[in-house]
Amino acid sequence: MTQPLISLCIPTNGVIEWVFPVLDSIYSQNVDNELFEVVVTDNGNNAEFKAKFDEYQKNYENLFYFRSSGYEFLSEPDSYKNARGLFIKFINHRTKLVPGALEYFINWINENKEEKPFVYFTNGVLAKEKTFEFNSFDGFVRGLSYWSSWSTGMAFWKEDFDSIPKDTVYNFLFPHTTILFSQKNRKKYVIDDKILLDEIPQGKIPKGRYNLFNAFGVEYMGIICDLLRNKDITPETFVCVKNANRTFLSTLYLDYIILKRKCSYDLSGYKESLRVFYSYKEIRNAAKLMFIERAIKFPFRFLRKLSSR
Repeated sequence: MTQPLISLCIPTNGVIEWVFPVLDSIYSQNVDNELFEVVVTDNGNNAEFKAKFDEYQKNYENLFYFRSSGYEFLSEPDSYKNARGLFIKFINHRTKLVPGALEYFINWINENKEEKPFVYFTNGVLAKEKTFEFNSFDGFVRGLSYWSSWSTGMAFWKEDFDSIPKDTVYNFLFPHTTILFSQKNRKKYVIDDKILLDEIPQGKIPKGRYNLFNAFGVEYMGIICDLLRNKDITPETFVCVKNANRTFLSTLYLDYIILKRKCSYDLSGYKESLRVFYSYKEIRNAAKLMFIERAIKFPFRFLRKLSSR
């Protein structure tokens, strides 16, 4: 069997409302099916999803399904283990490909398969839609900032994944960082900020049940701290990522603690989590300032949100 250029890996717990629109967005790209494969790993227990997938799969010889015993996010590395492509791209099970995205990935692979730089697709979150190049791991980590906590941008050459020891223990909440931060000696790193994915609205389906503030305030910062401790990044880069992540945590605090936005996350122990790498007071005060700024900028919209609580 010919090796496809790219494997699109979709870990899921079987959410019908998300996965099938994503698959539709892939197969409507008008790209030769021999150039790519789609690998779906499922750690859910939705019989209806599996039945619908079996019907869908009949139309595509390059669409593969695997059961995963990986708990929660650990189904992600399972999807990579089953991928055969020269290049692997993680696809969140609720992010559709925009028209032309698959062709863009394939062209990028063909243009870079000799040099094989390490790449991360930030999908416009840097508000630049540009390409950034770095000649050091430290510069790459600083360029990514706290977005390195976001798995949706993950992409890598299959040989990079195969070089990771089979007995590697992946981080429970951020398994992608085990791969992302394993490539410390590349000659070239790339951050591509072109918008290639379109997120499906969450709706009433729970997005996550993990402890939110422990994840981003403790676990993620612990990963970045390990990079500093091992001298993989400079103190200046650590501070840059820490400060950017503080702003992100303040946004979470505003949304879920002050405004009490509905969510499925575990918010328990948020004060204790925010005190590990930060000052709880600084997070709270920054969130209050954001509250005032939003109220001034969007007074009527903001009041409607408050009145609907």
